[in-house]
Amino acid sequence: MHILAFAMCRQEERPCCPAVRVKGLVQPWILLSLAQSPAHGYELLSRLSLYELDPGGLYRTLRAMEEEGLIRSSWDTAGSGPARRVYALTDVGWEHLRAWAVHLKRLRDELVRFLSTYESLKGGEKDGSA
Repeated sequence: MHILAFAMCRQEERPCCPAVRVKGLVQPWILLSLAQSPAHGYELLSRLSLYELDPGGLYRTLRAMEEEGLIRSSWDTAGSGPARRVYALTDVGWEHLRAWAVHLKRLRDELVRFLSTYESLKGGEKDGSA
C-alpha cells in the first residue's frame, strides 16, 4: 500500500502540493538498481540520491531485504581500502521486482484515470460552492 505524505502549510491546515512525495518506494528502487548491477551501500546511496536516505536507514533496509531473501551480500576485498559489502539481487528479489512493476503499472493507470477525471472538472477547479 502506498501512502501519500503531504507536508502541511505553515499557516494553513491544508496540504501544500509542491511538498507531496510518495513514500514506500525505496524497496522497489533498490531492487531495480541491483537488477542493473550489484553495488555496495554507498554506491546505492548515490544511485538513490533523490530519496535523501541516511546511510543507517539504507543499511537497515538492506539487512531486512537480505533477511527476506530478496538480496544477498558478499564481501569485496579486491582493490585497496577496506572490504566492502556488495549487494546483489536473488531470484526471489527478481520475482518481487516483477511484482512491483505490475503493481506500479496498475497504480499509474489509476492515477491517470484520477487525473483525467479531475481535469474534466470545470477548469480543473471547483468554485468553492457546494
